[in-house]
Amino acid sequence: MTLLTIADAVSDETKGPKPTTIAGNANPDAENMLRVINKCGQKLTLSYPWNILRVEKLVTAPGVETLIAASAMPSNFGRFVPETMWDRSSNNLISGPISPVEWNGLKIQTFSSQNKKFIFRGGAVLTAPAITSGVTVAFEYIKKNWCEVAAGGSEKAAFTIDTDKPLIDEELIIRYAVYEWLAAEGQPFQSAYRSFLDYFDILVGNETASANVAIVADIFGQNSRHFDGTPKASRASYGGDF
Repeated sequence: MTLLTIADAVSDETKGPKPTTIAGNANPDAENMLRVINKCGQKLTLSYPWNILRVEKLVTAPGVETLIAASAMPSNFGRFVPETMWDRSSNNLISGPISPVEWNGLKIQTFSSQNKKFIFRGGAVLTAPAITSGVTVAFEYIKKNWCEVAAGGSEKAAFTIDTDKPLIDEELIIRYAVYEWLAAEGQPFQSAYRSFLDYFDILVGNETASANVAIVADIFGQNSRHFDGTPKASRASYGGDF
């Protein structure tokens, strides 16, 4: 689906105005629809770490506290997936992003450990202690771009052309926009809101990985490698068998 077909679907559901074009249309109805749909897409992007928006990033440590300068952060960076940063050389977790309180607590003491921590501050990534120069560090983040140009595939953080396509589920955007439009117009919206929440929960359930499957009597179990949901500090915590 595209911005225009999403807008048409919202109009069909709400029985509201149905402009023939949306982006670049000075008609107040079209401008309102564009704003509602973009607001919904942006909020949905912030509401859950959708798999389609997850990205893995590899960096080479420079050997100083600042692992990644603000100017070197990915242009589509939105937010970190917590506890996904790892030292690929030693297989140790770099825990974070931690809070300013914890970070400043580390800075007033001599903190030396293979289990490092990081904070995201001023657009830069800082680690304590500094990671050895040349070490490969990997982490995952959620990109802020939730839609793309249909023709060229360039990603963007908002719809600006009628043919733009969403990366996140279009039906979810439609249901959320229907609720938002009805609420803003002072019309009954409770049913639309329940429909949106039900569909949101279904999508989240489908996206969520099932942990600890077949632990009991699992003939393929090796030591303690089954993930229990708690980030491990090193490979030794998984049984040391990889």
